[in-house]
Amino acid sequence: MDEEVEEVIVEFAGSRVRALKEKSTGLLLCPICRRASFSTPEDLLAHMVAHAKGTLERRRQPPSRSAQAGEEGR
Repeated sequence: MDEEVEEVIVEFAGSRVRALKEKSTGLLLCPICRRASFSTPEDLLAHMVAHAKGTLERRRQPPSRSAQAGEEGR
């Protein structure tokens, strides 16, 4: 584990998860992707639920041509 990051237990709404915390900023890091940082446990858990549902991966896909064609007519 990086020296500037420590593992912590985050509790929110009856859930307990292991997360990472930046020592310099105090921000919580997503333990799954380590790219997103959050100031509240609520935001971190919402992000982790999005990982579980797969919405982050779907959102990164480019829009389909049919979706783009529908927007051009507006």
